[in-house]
Amino acid sequence: MQQRSLETRKLLLTSAYELLERDPSGRLTTTALAEHAHVSIGTVYRYFPDVEAVLDELRSTTVHAITTSLSTAIGRAMDQSAEEAMVTVVESLTSAFEKHAAVLRVTYTSEEVEFGFAWAEIEGPLRPLGRIIPARLRPDLDDAALDDLVFIVMGATASLCSRIALLRPRRSDRDRMIAMTARMLVAAIDAA
Repeated sequence: MQQRSLETRKLLLTSAYELLERDPSGRLTTTALAEHAHVSIGTVYRYFPDVEAVLDELRSTTVHAITTSLSTAIGRAMDQSAEEAMVTVVESLTSAFEKHAAVLRVTYTSEEVEFGFAWAEIEGPLRPLGRIIPARLRPDLDDAALDDLVFIVMGATASLCSRIALLRPRRSDRDRMIAMTARMLVAAIDAA
């Protein structure tokens, strides 16, 4: 019975995600969710009290997935040159934002995405890892100056990657934008 409950919950979350991908406006309703998942409205309410609870669960899963993806990328970047490391990080974060675009667009307003506020939940646990590249490039900085630099670089990285992933003009070259972003971030660290 417990396995079936887990499967039903997963079905509802998958169905909600599919609906959000189809309709980026985020007008998800419990009725549409029940219809798409081929379950009764009562089943939806058995697992989630309202649509906001579904969105909260999707957001939590998204934050975890993005954090995991970025942690893995930072691990890969440890033995790379500064620019290669930054490309690895920017590519990974941009890809993670793209993969979870449906949830990010609904959960955060375009202004929040554009200015990096959506990043706050992801940044906290990653701050120690976020120190690795700047500390390697700027061993001359004391801890306070390094913390300030990491704070600025992480925010800039999030904002730039979310812009590439979610707001990029159609004709723009994604790879060129990622490379340009990496160079800009390395230059900013060097100049600090």
